[in-house]
Amino acid sequence: MGSALPVARCRGPHRGDRVHRDPRCRPLLRMEEGRSELVLSAPRPSADLAGLRSYVESHLGKKARVSTLHDMLVLDVDRERLVEVATFVRDDPRTRCDLYSINAGVDTGVELRSVTFVRGTGTKVAVMLRTTCTELDPHVPTLVPVWEGANWPERETYDMFGIEFDGHPDLRRIFLEESFPGHPLRKSFLPPRSDARGG
Repeated sequence: MGSALPVARCRGPHRGDRVHRDPRCRPLLRMEEGRSELVLSAPRPSADLAGLRSYVESHLGKKARVSTLHDMLVLDVDRERLVEVATFVRDDPRTRCDLYSINAGVDTGVELRSVTFVRGTGTKVAVMLRTTCTELDPHVPTLVPVWEGANWPERETYDMFGIEFDGHPDLRRIFLEESFPGHPLRKSFLPPRSDARGG
């Protein structure tokens, strides 16, 4: 007879008795008395998030609106200040965000958002940088001079949402052909129609 599969129990900040897959939880395999149990535990912030928030607010002042989300520092930044704030996040000894994770676009129907996630590999600090633009003026500065890893993620956001990253060294579509009409993840996007003959 084979042994039973491990049971996933959440020990996170939400319902501890549920078996689920919450992205905020990390798996941990526990062995005791010949049986195994898969325990999911919420990640602990490695930095004092409240203290870090106060520190960043005091250093950035009105350059960013600072908040927190789960174990992450969230900085809402006007696009004119984005490179300056990103450079602070990369260089300051309390954050030292040296790893560029991803850029995501968001179309709220009112504005376009460029959302960047970065991490400090040594400090274990996670930061989300958010900036906005409009569909009529879809421009934000590139973060490639701050993190070289921003290159292809910004191209993907440009391709899907049409956010133009000013100063990007090679801003062109990454998935679709250059001649493709529009940006498919915008709410205003209408797919190209094929003719009635199936062409």
